[in-house]
Amino acid sequence: MSKEISEALEIHKYMNEKNVIMSFMGELTHQVTTSLLKNLKDDMSASRVDIVTQKRLYGIIVECLDNIAKHWAALDIQKLLGRISPPIFMLSKNDSFYFIVTGNHVANTEIDSLVRKIEFVNALDKKGLQDYYRQTLAEETQIETDNAGLGIIDIALKSGNKLEYEFKPVTKDVSFYVIQARIQL
Repeated sequence: MSKEISEALEIHKYMNEKNVIMSFMGELTHQVTTSLLKNLKDDMSASRVDIVTQKRLYGIIVECLDNIAKHWAALDIQKLLGRISPPIFMLSKNDSFYFIVTGNHVANTEIDSLVRKIEFVNALDKKGLQDYYRQTLAEETQIETDNAGLGIIDIALKSGNKLEYEFKPVTKDVSFYVIQARIQL
């Protein structure tokens, strides 16, 4: 058996064990994002997911995909790695939760800022998150930014759970950043 076949079987086994509903690796163009979201809507409509969970799940996935599309610095990462390395997206579930996992390369200089942001958001309760969201929205609107700071807050608010994350060093300049949101069934 070839190495590729063996690896494909391992990936299939992993995806079955983790009950992966959807996964994608590649550039998240508008067309790709639209297609992923349409497939997700169709799958949720065909399943027995209650409408409230469907809306929360859909909203979080939209935000996650939007964050990747906005912040994936393909050319910068290509310069640092010497190659293109596309982001990943995965939706899976178990008996209690849906898991939304996204990953992409980031410059190591961005890690401290991301960690501080996630840890701050994880320390807030629901009311604190709502207040912080409004405050951040007001501040970013005043300085006319693209609301880049709202994504993590919005994901934490909609999921109702702490965000999990990890940075895996790839080179001295680049790490692979993975963040996971959990949504209770």
